[in-house]
Amino acid sequence: MRVWVLLFTVLLTVLNQGCTPYSAPIVDLDQPPSQIIETHLVEQGETLYSIAWRYDFDVKHLARINRLGEPYHLHQGQVLNLDADSEVVSKSAVRGQQAKEATPKVIDRSGAKQKKSPVGSTMTKLSSKKLHWQKPVKGKIAEPYNPKYLRKGIVFKAVDGASVKPAAQGLVVYAGDGLRDYGKLVIIKHSDYLLSAYGHNQRLLVKEGQVVDGSKIISKLGSSGRLYFEIRKDGKPINPMAYIK
Repeated sequence: MRVWVLLFTVLLTVLNQGCTPYSAPIVDLDQPPSQIIETHLVEQGETLYSIAWRYDFDVKHLARINRLGEPYHLHQGQVLNLDADSEVVSKSAVRGQQAKEATPKVIDRSGAKQKKSPVGSTMTKLSSKKLHWQKPVKGKIAEPYNPKYLRKGIVFKAVDGASVKPAAQGLVVYAGDGLRDYGKLVIIKHSDYLLSAYGHNQRLLVKEGQVVDGSKIISKLGSSGRLYFEIRKDGKPINPMAYIK
């Protein structure tokens, strides 16, 4: 009898061990580091202004670290440096270039004048005029500026097919649909530090390099009647209502 009791006890012990749930070993894995984009491959239709806008760069800063001068000509397939820290290297390279330029040169007295950048001369003329700001479209504000929720601009609600005009006079530095989430977009340069953008258009009516004022229709809205409007100062978004009253 004792033998059967002993065998029954052993059998219960084995069965209980077999029913114990499996516990997987705990492995502490570090989260993979987020990737930082340090270069940009220029695509057809892009300008330095649209690329700077995409990565929240001041266009002058982006130009410096890539050693580009106005009018900032780019070509498809060109690789741009997006590493802001590399500006230190660029500055040393510029100093080296300045040292070379300090070497005496033969002066050309033939009377030929050095050509100036058309963009530079245009912006000089624009900078001499006081900027007069206005609402870019007739309508109400549907979504206000709110950087806390990553809303860098404001959204106007207008009528179907409403006309869009520049918030102030300036130079069109981008007109296209190459920036994600902006749709058909126009970027206007008002001064060396102020840019404005007009997104979600149905039709664009201006081209890059065109000088516009407050009376010029730059685009038409679609059936939604919604216009995304943004102003940036030195590459950083600011509240557009600080300029538009």
